[in-house]
Amino acid sequence: MATSQSNDQEREVKEVATKLQHLGPRKQAEVVNDIISTQFSRRLGGFTSFLREQSVIGIGIGLVLGTQVKAVVDQVMQSFVNPLTQLLPGQRTFSSQIVTIHWNARTARIGWGAIVYSIFTFLIVMLLVYVTFKLLKLDKLAKKK
Repeated sequence: MATSQSNDQEREVKEVATKLQHLGPRKQAEVVNDIISTQFSRRLGGFTSFLREQSVIGIGIGLVLGTQVKAVVDQVMQSFVNPLTQLLPGQRTFSSQIVTIHWNARTARIGWGAIVYSIFTFLIVMLLVYVTFKLLKLDKLAKKK
């Protein structure tokens, strides 16, 4: 297939060279301009097909929206959940809760609050994405194969 494409390209180059020999300077410029615009549209058409086939734009939009949803959830956690957890004994934020383990004169500090905080944030983001997906009926937009 590659040799067929290279043969086609060689033939096109010869045709253009022949056309250019018999034309005036103005017509030569027009032919070259047409060839350049044709090549550009082929390349651009291939790129846009790639974007459509691979759903790159949808992935990009999802990434941007997901990032923004996470930012909102983080703010809710910091502004609402953390103040509520300060009402618990110890008066520290939930994400700063730690447990210290002592073993043979060594100490390990495990930030269990930060782990639970991250899991809770993840679950809220997943819930929001799922609810949005179902409410907007985005599953109906998928292409049928």
